[in-house]
Amino acid sequence: MMFTEFEMERLQSLYENEVKYNLSDSGNHPLSMNDLLSDEEIKKILDMEIYYGYTTGDPNLLSAIASWYPDKINESNVLVTNGSAEANFLAGWTLIEPGDEVVMVLPNYMQVPGLAKNLGASVKTIGLKESLGWHVDLDELASVVTEKTKLISICNPSNPTGAVMSDDEMKSIAEIAGKHGAYVLSDEVYRGSELDGNETKSFIHFYDKCIVSCGLSKSFAHPGLRIGWLIASPEIIQSIWTRKDYTTLCASVISQEIGTKIMTMPTREKILGRSSKMLTENVELFQNWLNNHGDLFTFVPPKAGGMAFVGYNMDINSTEFVHKLRVEQSVLIVPGDCYGMDGYLRFGIGSNQDYLSEGLDLVTACIKSLGY
Repeated sequence: MMFTEFEMERLQSLYENEVKYNLSDSGNHPLSMNDLLSDEEIKKILDMEIYYGYTTGDPNLLSAIASWYPDKINESNVLVTNGSAEANFLAGWTLIEPGDEVVMVLPNYMQVPGLAKNLGASVKTIGLKESLGWHVDLDELASVVTEKTKLISICNPSNPTGAVMSDDEMKSIAEIAGKHGAYVLSDEVYRGSELDGNETKSFIHFYDKCIVSCGLSKSFAHPGLRIGWLIASPEIIQSIWTRKDYTTLCASVISQEIGTKIMTMPTREKILGRSSKMLTENVELFQNWLNNHGDLFTFVPPKAGGMAFVGYNMDINSTEFVHKLRVEQSVLIVPGDCYGMDGYLRFGIGSNQDYLSEGLDLVTACIKSLGY
């Protein structure tokens, strides 16, 4: 059987810990245990027995996660996973069968299209438009979705563009999906990192056949905990749970304990506020860096998320440029090729300002070596 490799994750896995400046990450700089937890909370963790936890998630964590969603969502709508990557995998494994049709809004986190192909489904794509501020052409989407469509996959806020859908856009997508009975898988791992502080609604507000994937890696800035989750109807959650018994069984009890602290007010509000402030300042820094390069780049500033997606006017393939930058300057970014969009680059902008600025200076050096 042919198997589609996850190109971006393999690129990052190979090199992100080998370079001096990793600007390939799309999350925010994490806190330390001492920053996040009190002495008493740290002692509690040190005294914990490292047992198997609840396979669906610790009840306290389930409750804390559910509180971030509308009133109709409770613990029965939540399944805790090992990162949002497992969440996406389990949702796809549960819903997608050989011969199904999956509609992808691209660019997007490329796990789902690869997974769909590996499960024997056909994938139809619709491109976000830079001319529309990286928003979807709803008429085009309506023309692509058919009675054969099993699943529509979106990412809101968007990876890699940072665009944020309006309520009206989400309502329209829900209507298109509902007309054909399709599910919507909404990757919302960047929700809560909106630069203006106005948190976008979850797609679960708008559509009953929605499955939301999310986690602590991006807006909540703690990827090493490997805590993700799914939000869906209790029936779908139960069906997905049967698959989870074949994968990771349960998440780490230590990670769940820390995750409960993160998702409980007022810590949740503080972390998301920190993310928005950091990204607002870093977008300004990044824009100033772009301005120093004249018309070499095209850029629609992100509305959320720790990344900047830019087009470039250089006569070099995006993957070739990324490896040249990595080898010569020890800086890693993500090539547009990973999204099927050569001519673009994704920069992680969620790091500390000094680190980001130093890394960008080295990108400039690489650009100059090409004669630009």
